[in-house]
Amino acid sequence: MDDMAAAAGMSKGCLYDYFENKEDLFFAVFQWSQRKILSIGVEQPKTSAPIKERISNFVEAAVSTLVDQVDIYPLTLEVWSAAATRDTRRRFLDAMRALYAQYRGQLEALLRSAQKNGEIKKGTDTRTIAATIIGAVDGLMLQYWLEPTFDPKVRVHMFLCALFDGIAATKSGR
Repeated sequence: MDDMAAAAGMSKGCLYDYFENKEDLFFAVFQWSQRKILSIGVEQPKTSAPIKERISNFVEAAVSTLVDQVDIYPLTLEVWSAAATRDTRRRFLDAMRALYAQYRGQLEALLRSAQKNGEIKKGTDTRTIAATIIGAVDGLMLQYWLEPTFDPKVRVHMFLCALFDGIAATKSGR
């Protein structure tokens, strides 16, 4: 709390006016970080670009935001750690479940639209594809955090190109 107060240019006591304890401060920073990433997805449906381009833009923008925030990436690991302890499990697990459900839901909606428009195969399991994209982003960011020369922006672009090649609808729509 001392470090946070100093970084904010206020007294520790003033910081406690906003946050009851370290857990509340920690949780607020986590929520701020996740809202920033999720807001990218909300912007994508407003564009008129083809659906696959909107999905790519959404995922690539999320990765760019995460790259910009790599210094606080350990926060995600801390949240997972907090979710494993008895005292904070419910709060952090609920937050993580909601985060993944919202992100997956945004991707699923875009994928279903692509399916409806005939851009991807009719039988494609959009929920699985959305979950796999999220898993890929998580994995790429972990690798980037561990190895700063690893470029997740290039890797996610290549992954999405390969994914869309695999699920793209043929001229017959199958």
